[in-house]
Formats: sequence, structure tokens, C-alpha cells
Amino acid sequence: MARKKYCINAADHWFARRWIEKKLANPLWLGEQLTYQAMQAFEQVDDLVESLNSWCEQWLGSREWTQMKNAIRASRLRAREHETKSVTLSRNAWAILDFWAEKDGCTLSEVIEKRLG
Repeated sequence: MARKKYCINAADHWFARRWIEKKLANPLWLGEQLTYQAMQAFEQVDDLVESLNSWCEQWLGSREWTQMKNAIRASRLRAREHETKSVTLSRNAWAILDFWAEKDGCTLSEVIEKRLG
């Protein structure tokens, strides 16, 4: 009997979603035509775990499932170990934080905590 494929759960939903979005940004990921079709289908996926699992069943092969599972495991571990959050910054905001981090000899997080906390 074949082993059941990985099933995305509620706790890993956003890790998986972020991984898929990053992969779909590369048109060569599944091949140019397939990636485009997968991207179109992904735009229809709502925020329910079942919808995401259905999309993955349709578009991911065993290799991609394994890659995603490993990425989710690593993301989960990083989040647990460092109690971090990921944010997207404009290039200008990053440059400002980087300037102060270099000047103060600290990390970007420490700049925010010291200067804005």
C-alpha cells in the first residue's frame, strides 16, 4: 500500500502558502506553461487548508511535496527557536535600518527595539 502524501495542517498553512508563492514567482519552476497554469489556479485558492491541499495534490509531484515538507519543517523550527516574525520592507526602509544597524553595530531587529521600542 502506498504511503499517504504529506497533508498540510492548519499550523503549517501559511508556511506552505509562502513557499508556493515564492516558487510560483519563478516561471521555470514547473516549466513555463505549467507554472503559469498553476499560478492561475493558485489565485483561486482560498485561505482554507483543504483548498491548499487540493491545489497541491493537483500541481505538485512527489519531488515538490518533499521540498515543501522540508521547507515547512525548517520554517517551523526557525520560528520556534528564534521567536521571529518575517516582514517585507521597502528598499528605502531597509536602507534606513541598515544604516543605523551599521552605525550602532547591531542587527536590524536591535535597531527597531532600541530606537523605536
